[in-house]
Amino acid sequence: MIVRTISPEGMPRPTGEDGHVLLDVVWQHFSDSLRWPTFDYVDRKLYARGLKFEEVVQQLCPALLRGLDAGLWRLPQGATELSLTVAGAANCANALIPVDGVLVLVRAAALIEPHYEPKEPGALPELRPNDLAPPVDDVNLALLTKKSRFISFALALHEPCFRGGGHSLDNLDWTLHYDRDIRPFADVHRLDEYWRLREQMLGPARVKADNTPFGQRPEPTFAPSLAAVSVVGPEGEQSTEAMEVICLLHPLIAEVAAERYGGGFYYDAVRSALQAVEHRVQNLVGTTEVGERLMGIAFGNKPNPPKITATRSTGGSLESEQNGMQFLFKGAIGALRNPRMHGPDERDARDEADEILVFASFLMRRLDIEDEQRMSSSVE
Repeated sequence: MIVRTISPEGMPRPTGEDGHVLLDVVWQHFSDSLRWPTFDYVDRKLYARGLKFEEVVQQLCPALLRGLDAGLWRLPQGATELSLTVAGAANCANALIPVDGVLVLVRAAALIEPHYEPKEPGALPELRPNDLAPPVDDVNLALLTKKSRFISFALALHEPCFRGGGHSLDNLDWTLHYDRDIRPFADVHRLDEYWRLREQMLGPARVKADNTPFGQRPEPTFAPSLAAVSVVGPEGEQSTEAMEVICLLHPLIAEVAAERYGGGFYYDAVRSALQAVEHRVQNLVGTTEVGERLMGIAFGNKPNPPKITATRSTGGSLESEQNGMQFLFKGAIGALRNPRMHGPDERDARDEADEILVFASFLMRRLDIEDEQRMSSSVE
């Protein structure tokens, strides 16, 4: 029996029935194979039903479906995986048990976090399948099957209350990482409660962007111009010790950072900007890999060639610049993003936040090079 599920009030839903069809195609493939489908697969399935992907997907938004550029500036590469958020699955047929399972994982992690003792200093707490052995509060027995746990894990992996993880399809083993941000979810038993807390964690700017339908990205609000105060000498001459710099941030950085920055939440603005860089690299490469390993895959780990071009050089300096860009992206993740994702919730000084946002903007503009090349290739 097929049971059509509709997400609770206050959560995103497709704006038309064709959007439900797209979500069901993605969900059915994953339920059957435990692998998220590629864009090519989903596109063919829709075409066989007389539907065009680029039209149907506009009934959805990033809060439902992952793997696409929100503005639909280009369609994904054929091998790019499309995956569902918890809200996306909540709008699919026969998804009630695994969606409820995500809440079980969240509560279990929140219960463990205060008492977790890491094996190595600074290591993030982990949640594994054995941590869900009965009794686990009010869990349905069906959730305790190995496959059900794995499906719930796959939905939870990229939810903002978790910090990534890993898995093995061979034995359906998995690990979820998390930190102190899991604590507010300790008593969540209903999906609408979870989603409300999730949106509070993401902040108004990100929520608005995530709920904007694909292809309808609003004009970005630029973050405040960043400026260093000029110093004028006693005789009216410009001092060489200071200079004025005006910088309009890349639209994708401004979109996620402007509201946070304007409210004085510099730490969160920086974190959101670097997450946006990582997410765009994921989309360009077509992978769910994260962190420094993602950047190695994207920009070339010898002998593997780079998957993203972020260089302007030609000739003898090309390899040097490519290697340097790889280190810049890796450094941004390792030195700037990771401490703000996994470390203590500290404050960023405004001056340093300004400088990091400019750096994140520079990285985004280098990713524009790859987009431009792909658009040129498609036209040819």
